[in-house]
Amino acid sequence: MSRDRCRYFGTNFKMHQTPAESAQFYVELAAMTGALEGVQLFVIPPCTSLATVVAASDGHRERIWIGAQNMYWAPEGAYTGEISGPMLAKLGVDLVLLGHAERREHFHETDVELNKKVLAGIACGLRVLLCVGETAEERSFGVGAETISRQLKIDLHHFPVEAVDRLLIAYEPVWSIGEGGVPANPADVEAAAKLIRAVLTDLLGPVGGVVPLLYGGSVNPGNAAGFAALPDIDGLFVGRAAWSVPGFRDTLDAALMDHQS
Repeated sequence: MSRDRCRYFGTNFKMHQTPAESAQFYVELAAMTGALEGVQLFVIPPCTSLATVVAASDGHRERIWIGAQNMYWAPEGAYTGEISGPMLAKLGVDLVLLGHAERREHFHETDVELNKKVLAGIACGLRVLLCVGETAEERSFGVGAETISRQLKIDLHHFPVEAVDRLLIAYEPVWSIGEGGVPANPADVEAAAKLIRAVLTDLLGPVGGVVPLLYGGSVNPGNAAGFAALPDIDGLFVGRAAWSVPGFRDTLDAALMDHQS
């Protein structure tokens, strides 16, 4: 089954960004980017900004999705402080980010819990952007591939094949993200991407081969084109290089060089 080479490009906003700052970013981004054929943009603001950004997004939602940084697996119940999938859906959110390395590390999210979240997100109509990736320690012991495979197999256990068009995977090697991250070698990223596609096909059948696969890990305007050009990569999930609208646009332009030529 062939893949639609739509390009995906987005960023996860800082935790402390205010609603006004998030909305301003979205409005400026919409004005700066315009229509880009075959390109799907997305931004993922803090939960306190979601309603404000949705309200500011009129007329631009088809080309710039709005995502949530997390959600709980239960649709309702005594879970003080949590946000459920139906709550996000009612807000008009397009997707939910799950399995980010910071959630796995700092909040000790397990793959079993993430499986519940993935299925809950799909059940309430959201798109799911699932992050997978190995730590530096796992890589040093030579079990990076096993880590990625385990994450996918548990996180996507019993995933409904009919909802595969609402699934995106972001490969984010933990050793390459964050302030001290080291950019990965494109050859290593492509090898990981091939592994992910093989696992997805094993889990989901032929449709697993068309699930959009994004790369995130110290992406910037200087290396974005190399990652975006990889045969098995469909887009980029960018961190601090895209935390300003000009930075977002510069990195996007670099990533699209081969797409626009």
